[in-house]
Amino acid sequence: MRRAQGPHANEDPGPGPAQAERGARRVWNRDLGGAARAEPHGWRLTKRAILGFACLIACSSTRTSAGAGTSTGSGTGAPRLRLPDQARPTRYAAELTVLPDQTSFRGQIDIDLTLRAATPLLWLNASQLQVSEARLEPTGDAAGPARAARVVPGGEDFVGFAFDPPAGPGPARLHVVYSGRISRQESRGVFAEKAGDDWYAFTQFEATDARRAFPCFDEPSYKAPWQLSLRVREQMVAVANTPQAGESPDPEPGWKRVRFAETKPLPSYLVAFAVGPFDVVPAPASSKRVPMRVVTPRGRGAEARYILKTAPVALSLLEDYFGIPYPFEKLDLVAVPLTVQFGAMENPGLVTYAESAILARPLDETLVFQRRATEYTIHEFAHQWFGDLVTTAWWDDIWLNESFADWITSKIVERWQPEWDSEVERVESRSGVMAEDGLVSARKIRQPILSNDDIANAFDNITYAKGEAVLEMFESWIGETRFRDGVRRYLRKHAFANATATDFLAALAAAGGANVAPAFSSFLDQSGAPLLTVELRCQAGRPPSLLLQQERYLPLGSQGQAAQLWQIPICVRYPVGKTFARACTLLGQPKGELVLADAHACPDWILANAGEVGYYRALYKGDLLARLLRDGGKMLALPERVGLLGDVSALTENGRLSASEALALVPTLLKEPNPGRHILGFAVDQTASIRELVPAELRPHYERFVRSQFGERAHALGWRPRPGEDAGTRLARPGLLALVADEGQDPELIGQAQKLAQRWLDDRTAIDADLVGVALAVAARHGDRALWERMHTEARKATDRKQRDRLLSALARFLDGALVKKSFALALTDEFDPREAIRVVFGATREPTTRGLAYEFVKQNYDQLARRLPRDTVAALPAVAGGFCDQEHRRDAATFFQDRMTRVSGGPRELAQVLEAISLCAAFRKTQQPAVVAFLKQL
Repeated sequence: MRRAQGPHANEDPGPGPAQAERGARRVWNRDLGGAARAEPHGWRLTKRAILGFACLIACSSTRTSAGAGTSTGSGTGAPRLRLPDQARPTRYAAELTVLPDQTSFRGQIDIDLTLRAATPLLWLNASQLQVSEARLEPTGDAAGPARAARVVPGGEDFVGFAFDPPAGPGPARLHVVYSGRISRQESRGVFAEKAGDDWYAFTQFEATDARRAFPCFDEPSYKAPWQLSLRVREQMVAVANTPQAGESPDPEPGWKRVRFAETKPLPSYLVAFAVGPFDVVPAPASSKRVPMRVVTPRGRGAEARYILKTAPVALSLLEDYFGIPYPFEKLDLVAVPLTVQFGAMENPGLVTYAESAILARPLDETLVFQRRATEYTIHEFAHQWFGDLVTTAWWDDIWLNESFADWITSKIVERWQPEWDSEVERVESRSGVMAEDGLVSARKIRQPILSNDDIANAFDNITYAKGEAVLEMFESWIGETRFRDGVRRYLRKHAFANATATDFLAALAAAGGANVAPAFSSFLDQSGAPLLTVELRCQAGRPPSLLLQQERYLPLGSQGQAAQLWQIPICVRYPVGKTFARACTLLGQPKGELVLADAHACPDWILANAGEVGYYRALYKGDLLARLLRDGGKMLALPERVGLLGDVSALTENGRLSASEALALVPTLLKEPNPGRHILGFAVDQTASIRELVPAELRPHYERFVRSQFGERAHALGWRPRPGEDAGTRLARPGLLALVADEGQDPELIGQAQKLAQRWLDDRTAIDADLVGVALAVAARHGDRALWERMHTEARKATDRKQRDRLLSALARFLDGALVKKSFALALTDEFDPREAIRVVFGATREPTTRGLAYEFVKQNYDQLARRLPRDTVAALPAVAGGFCDQEHRRDAATFFQDRMTRVSGGPRELAQVLEAISLCAAFRKTQQPAVVAFLKQL
């Protein structure tokens, strides 16, 4: 599953410049299902959806009730999290009657199962289902007449079926007739979306929402074939995991029955279907045996042009890597108008996407869109092997599915589109997640799953981005070919079954000839990132060596303990004459020494993370860092240079460097005529990151610094891309313009943005699609009531969701208190979908002058917002406090949200991370603000 991510920073930046606010604070700077966005300088979010971070999966308050003709029980003895080991399913056959414009569906299901022992009460998962009939029929050698089952309510997630006398042991078939809800608020279970005048029904079952559609064994270890049938209106298109096996008229006029072929063994969370008046557009097959189609809302088929061209190529490249043909019968790509908790989902044969990820009008088919569509598609296609063919046995190993999909996405993109700088993007992603990993409240990659909260929190940036970084580190350590061979061995051995991380590491060891499990597990089973201290020792008569020391990286103000130990694969790079040498070691003790055997003299410089593939921060003793930063580190490869600059930022976070030292790098880096978007992005981020440390009396100094360092370059680029521009220039422009206009208060750029915004409100082609968000945001930030009214009117009229989202994001940027409150009011009315309107509240938290208003608005209207919003977004509401930097607000947020978050799955950790981020920000401000003041005073 691809976590929910709003438009990428350079596609629709909305709130302002690239603001990689200090790493600890990135934890709150979130997408929130499209509500607010992290905006690093790169094209993709630093993998927190919501940092692109957590995919906020909040389980709802649900009920399983007995229908007419059934008796109820007390529910005493119902399972708490996992099903008891009473039975296993061997096959499902389900038929659902689905009308997308209704709020309920009807279903019946036959579950072939094996009872392990005499069973008086069989528990299954079920949520918000009303059972009207249930019976059990013994099958196999003990076949006999069916008998009714008494339905026993089991609370939010379970339903029991009681038998008197007990049933089993042996095979049996459970038949259940029931009804359930079609949600219009959540993107979970069976849900409906309206596009134009049409309603569509979709499913999203990961992690624990198949139970909203079927009574079933809703855990990943229960894999069984599914045979699905759908009763739908005659004019509707119905699609599911497998090809259609038959269609016949229903006895009820105006209806038809669509039967789908039986699936391969699947866990319940990967079952999927969709119903509606779709356009269905065939794609060129990646091979003769894989039919592929794009399924879009009516009239949108032409917008699938890019994905139709690229998806078959992506599938072929993955087949080559895995050495296994695509393992399912067909592949449909389904566009969903609006999603909240997820951006895309890997259902085998029926991958679902937020429509913005794969559909675009020609005007909006930008480079950013193309990159995002490609990345999403490779990620989900990779899951067809890693997750679908081989499925994790329990949610504690979901990291392996998700991190592997992210890791191989970057690998495939690097091979397919080398000009997209995937190697550098991985370094930026790793640096971003190490910032989150510095929080004491950060999860382990392989976190024990003991509650629904743990399942909800399992889909976060640690799972995705940290897992990806650790995979990359160990691929580099054992070798690319051996790593690939281990992956292939793992997939072949566990095909159509379940496996664990232990199985994966065993396959790597078998292919690589060495046991990597102890070292790998040292990163899986504890949170945090290592801080590696490096000291060069050069003594006469002995080869140079490095003294190494490891501890946990902790930011200023952290309450964590530094004494942690990993088994760290370390490779360093250094010059030897006119060439370079490497030296490697596995550091498993607090201290160690690495001899630089190839060095004939004391090296001029040492890079402690060769290739920047190691998951650790580097702290250089003596003048080693100064040597590396000579001329901005131009002697290093670009990924290494970007990684080194990331370490510089991190060292300011924990007080080992002063903020003034980091800021002093900006002029050095910008001396280069063409530093490239990644280096320019670091300079932009570093400059923007101090904006809230600047006292009011020094604000003019800060603005002059921004204009003096970036103004000439921003004006030269301007608001209109030129023919033949390279991708890096196009991707760097939005963040640069936003910084100079907003933080530099550049009157010319502001005036141009205001004129462009007015033109765009009349003509949607007046601004390049990559720059619409920035131009509207800058104009709004300096706008008046007339502009607010105009944007509001256009948002109400907009039928295109992308245009409406851009306008709502712009409404969040006004600074006048009265206009801010008018924007907030939109979240409480039916004028806009609440899932879209909430962005005006979260967006306002980025500005110090409106942050407090947003926070008070949420506090005053929490209950109403909680009723209107998806539970995923409710779990994220504490993020409105995440921009504060003082203990008073921390105490207030803790008091207000503490009890409320206990009622939302995943909420306690979300709140804990926000509160920790506020504390760290306060410590950072106290330590680093004097250095910022001193730096600005001398300008």
